[in-house]
Amino acid sequence: MNADLENLIVLQSQDLELKRLRAELADAPVRVSAAQTDRAKAEVALTAAKTSLSKELVLRNSQETEVAGHHSKIDRLRKQMESATSAAQISALEHEITFAEQSISRLEDEELASLERTDNLEAEKSRLTGLLATTTSALEAARTRAAEVTARNTAAIAALETERAALRPRIAENILSNYDRIAKGKGTAVSEAINQKCSACQMLVRPQRWNDLIDRDPNGEFANTIFNCETCGRMLYYDPRRDAPVATPAIDKLRRAESP
Repeated sequence: MNADLENLIVLQSQDLELKRLRAELADAPVRVSAAQTDRAKAEVALTAAKTSLSKELVLRNSQETEVAGHHSKIDRLRKQMESATSAAQISALEHEITFAEQSISRLEDEELASLERTDNLEAEKSRLTGLLATTTSALEAARTRAAEVTARNTAAIAALETERAALRPRIAENILSNYDRIAKGKGTAVSEAINQKCSACQMLVRPQRWNDLIDRDPNGEFANTIFNCETCGRMLYYDPRRDAPVATPAIDKLRRAESP
């Protein structure tokens, strides 16, 4: 295989790995931020549920006080009826008693409704308490992972950048310039040719070009030629191990970098 092409394969594997490492590095604080948002929402919701519970308690206390007041009023009105001297007075007192009894009935219904709301709010409070615990744990895990990713990937990026800086001068300047131009426009510049197709764009390679590409004769006419895909422009390489097992570390490294 052309030495420059083999170095380009290694270079692309480094570039792909750097891209992955940087994406992980950028994603780590995003995940922490998302976990913080989830926890904050759970905390706000739990606080709202507790506030609603407190309001229901205050409401029921007020209702109970009002009911007690109506009962006292009824007792007082009934005592007044005992000393009433006319039908008109008795009628007026009975009317007030009836109104007080209706108010008690209404307040007791409202109190039952408040108790039902309280039961629902207690269940919601329990759920939100669990959610807050879950989101708190998730936030702690996200922070721990972010710290680990930052330390690991920063070191790995520095090491790869050093390797990459040492590799690039070993590639012919015109070929390296072509690699950079294609990679900038298409994301990758080197593509394996498989089954007479460019694996990047899946377009067929012409039969004659395919024969030239797979010719492994070191003294052949195109032994040191780098062929480009006529459709997408990427530089093509052929893995001879598809015909027979041959150790090709550069290709193995690129395949690992290309794997999801």
